[in-house]
Amino acid sequence: MELIDYRDEFPVLAERTYLISASLGPLSRRSRALAEEHLDLWQRLGPEELWFDHGLPRLQMCRESFAELIGADSDEVAIVPSVSHGLSSLAGCLDFTERSKVVASDMDFPTDHYVWLAQAKRGAKLDVVRSSNGIDLEPEQLVERIDEDTMIVNTNRVLFESSRIVDLEPVIARARDVGALVLTDDFHGSGMVPIDVHELGLDFLFSGCLKWLCGGQGLAFMYVRRDLITRLEPTTVGWFGTKDPFDFDRSGLRLRDDARRFEAGTYTLPQAWTAYGGLSIILEVGVDRIRARNQELTQMIIDEADAAGIEVLTPRHNDLRGGLVRVRVPGGRPKAERVLHTLFDQHVVLDQRGDSLRISPHFFSSEEDVEICFRRLREVLKH
Repeated sequence: MELIDYRDEFPVLAERTYLISASLGPLSRRSRALAEEHLDLWQRLGPEELWFDHGLPRLQMCRESFAELIGADSDEVAIVPSVSHGLSSLAGCLDFTERSKVVASDMDFPTDHYVWLAQAKRGAKLDVVRSSNGIDLEPEQLVERIDEDTMIVNTNRVLFESSRIVDLEPVIARARDVGALVLTDDFHGSGMVPIDVHELGLDFLFSGCLKWLCGGQGLAFMYVRRDLITRLEPTTVGWFGTKDPFDFDRSGLRLRDDARRFEAGTYTLPQAWTAYGGLSIILEVGVDRIRARNQELTQMIIDEADAAGIEVLTPRHNDLRGGLVRVRVPGGRPKAERVLHTLFDQHVVLDQRGDSLRISPHFFSSEEDVEICFRRLREVLKH
């Protein structure tokens, strides 16, 4: 199936120039139909039929799909309500009395830092690497901070503001040398930039369905390397992380032996249907194919920005650039906000970070989308 043929799968594309998949992947007809399937089942069935015959199997389909996407096994994947929840669960497993350092960068998504700052009372000490230009982060900068006092290295494989891709291999290699762990918050990479966690030897990966996976809010994933699972004892727990949740035994805590020990309370079950819809489309198209198409479109965006005299704040080299392009709006943050909302009124949908706009095409986006975006943007910037 040609990529252009998928445009009909996303109704918003007929109404708006939608270039914001790095914030919210659009709703597909497939996910909407699956959401309605869930509502129909909920209307007709009792809880045991809904959960055992449909809900729990659908959740497992999500685990299996995400595992396939990142090169993992499904029993290494837990479903969590958010990356923040999953990171907090992991942080609670670590003992900072002998190793206290958490290496991170000022280009990480803020929730990553909040989680580790909250661990300060347990001895964690955040060591933050600074980007020199607000765009790039070299892996060597992280490697230099990793030592025998390092408990864990917090990375973002694709930086959420600039879309710089960070090479994790040297970071993982150095961490292995000193006995430290490595996690990546991959919300801006999963489904857009290929990854194989087994090949990398990555310890933990967190991501969710909200963005490039086009699966909506409320469902995220936590990958845990197999040989680490039973060595980690979460203190953020719930009944679905136990071996027999439906025996209602209160006499002890018997956590599962797979990654699902990190699953806690009752799932946001409707999201399993919409998430699977998005995941199935991404797997059907293929991440390599998605990546190639995105790079064509982001290069076009850079070319259009250059022609319009708009500063590009994203790596220009394809191998270093993730799925979006950030451009600076002259006049600072207030002007950027006004430009953004004027574009909304003209049915061009982007997002804004500080004094910049982020433009994020997906595989179903077209050259015409980019042309419309810059035609409108140039007009707005004149005023």
